[in-house]
Amino acid sequence: TDVSLLAPYPTEWARLCARRHNMLVEGPPDATRAVLRWLEPHIREPIVWKRPHAPFELPRVEAHALILEDVAALTAGDQATLLAYLDDRESVTQVVSTAEQPLFALVTRGLFDAALYYRLNVVLLRLDASDPPDAP
Repeated sequence: TDVSLLAPYPTEWARLCARRHNMLVEGPPDATRAVLRWLEPHIREPIVWKRPHAPFELPRVEAHALILEDVAALTAGDQATLLAYLDDRESVTQVVSTAEQPLFALVTRGLFDAALYYRLNVVLLRLDASDPPDAP
């Protein structure tokens, strides 16, 4: 994995890898998938993936990481379930989520749970449409 793009940010990268903070990646699907592929070797296993358009199911086994693609598509019920899961897990599970559009816009319109947003958005990576998908 090429981490040369992070060379100017050694402290931030070290903290991200060591602390396993929740991360929200916003941007075009190709770019966010590239970031997930790039991050995957640095995420503790076991990893549970929720792919776009797949039914929302929480891990049935102990998961160190939960990757939620297209988190904006979660229903209000799914959001409540996820927030309760994170509260019950006492932040053991790192969540890396993606959204095509800025998720905060949904929070301000009452379409996404604010408490969940702030739990997912510990680290925010916002990608521009012009970011090359093979080099996040």
